[in-house]
Amino acid sequence: MTKDRQNKPLQKIIILGGGFNGLRLAFLLNRKGYKVEIVERDSRLGGMVQTFSHTWNGKKYFFDYGPHLFFNDYIDDYRELLGDDLLQIRDRFAMVTRGGMLSYPLRPVEMFTRINPLLSAGYLIDFALYRLKRRHGAITERPNLKTVMTERFGRTLFEDFYAPYIEKCCGLPSESISPLWAEERENVSGKNPVDNILKKVQSWFSRAVRERLARGNHPSAREIMACYPRKGAGQLCDLMAHTLPQERIHLGASVKSVLTESGQVNGLIVEKDGKSQTMQADLYISTIPLERLVLAMKPQPPQELIAAAKSLTYRTVRLVNLIVDQDRITDCLEIFSMVRSHPFKRVYEPKAMSPDMSPPDKSSLCMEVCCSEGDEIQTMPAKALIDICVDALLEMKVLTSQPALPLGTVLLLRRL
Repeated sequence: MTKDRQNKPLQKIIILGGGFNGLRLAFLLNRKGYKVEIVERDSRLGGMVQTFSHTWNGKKYFFDYGPHLFFNDYIDDYRELLGDDLLQIRDRFAMVTRGGMLSYPLRPVEMFTRINPLLSAGYLIDFALYRLKRRHGAITERPNLKTVMTERFGRTLFEDFYAPYIEKCCGLPSESISPLWAEERENVSGKNPVDNILKKVQSWFSRAVRERLARGNHPSAREIMACYPRKGAGQLCDLMAHTLPQERIHLGASVKSVLTESGQVNGLIVEKDGKSQTMQADLYISTIPLERLVLAMKPQPPQELIAAAKSLTYRTVRLVNLIVDQDRITDCLEIFSMVRSHPFKRVYEPKAMSPDMSPPDKSSLCMEVCCSEGDEIQTMPAKALIDICVDALLEMKVLTSQPALPLGTVLLLRRL
C-alpha cells in the first residue's frame, strides 16, 4: 500500500518482520536501489532460517532451527553470496514405517523390493478400486486432504505412508485439512503410483529425465539434488543481512500500531527499548503473523475481521538436539517418521548436509516434535521429552547407545 501510488514514485519501503521472507525482500529491493527498512522484534534476522552453535568439550557444533535445504529456485543469487560455501548435495530422504526403513517419498521400486509383494499388490488394487468408485459416483466426499490423497494413492497406502506424518505436522485429522496442502506438495509425492512407476521407467533410458526428477525431488528419482550453506542455513541469512545498511535494520522492535486511513497505511508506531517512534514510508510490506497485523491496525478494522484474526492458531515445534559420539549416524539427509507412537515427525543429522556442522569424530541429531499449546508434549519437561525421543531412535536403530550429550530442547512457533 502506497500513500500516493498514482503520483509519487516509490522511494522508501518498510518491511514488517525480518524472517526469511522479509529479509529476502529487503535484500532484493535494496539491490534495486530502494531505501528499505526492516522492523523485526527478534535480536537477529532470518526467523526460522537461523543457525546456532553449541560448544562441548572445546569443540563447536552447529544446528539449524529445523533443516533448510535449498533447491533450484534463486540458486544463482545464493551462490553469488556464498561462493564456495554453497555445497552441492546429492542424497536421499528416508522414512521409518511399521515395516522398517524406506525411501521418502515411497519409491516405486521399493513397493516391490522392500515391501511384501502381496501388500504392494494390495496397495495398487486398492488405488484402482478407489479411482473406479469415485469415477462412477460411488464416492462423493467433500474435497479435503484425505480425499485428495486417497484418490491419488488409494486409502491404505495413504493411511500407511502419509497420514501419520501429516497429522503430526498439523495436529488435525487429515479430513480437516485443506486439499491445498496436497496440491502444493505434488512434486514430492507424485501424482499417483502408476505415474510414478512410468516416470521411473523413463529415467532408466534418459539421463536428462533422471537429472530433472532428481532436481525436482520426485519420488521416482533415486536421489535428490539440493544445495546447503557450509555453516548452516543461517549463514545465507547473515550474508543477506550484511548487504543491507545496518542503520535501517531495527532489531528488538515491535510494531504497536499500523495507522490507516481510507484503505491506505499512513505510518507505523514502533516500540524499541521502551520508547515509541512513528515511522513512515511510500510502501509497507507485512510478513508478520496476520493476527498481529490486524490487531495493530488503528482505527480498528471491522469486528468480523478481528474475530477471524483471533481464530488463527499456531502449531508449536520443539527441537530436541543431541550430540553423538561417532563420526556419522545416518545414511541419508532426513528421516520422516510414519509411526504414530514416535513423538517426532522428522529427525535429521546436520553433518549429512555439511561436514562442518560437527567436528570430524563427532556428529549430532535434531528431532522436530510438533505439538499444540497446552498439550502433553508442549508442557512436557525437556528431560522427559528427550528420553522418549531417544527411546524412539533406539527402536529405529538410528542410535545403538545413549547419546553423548542431550542438549535440551528449543521451543518454536510455526503457523498452522
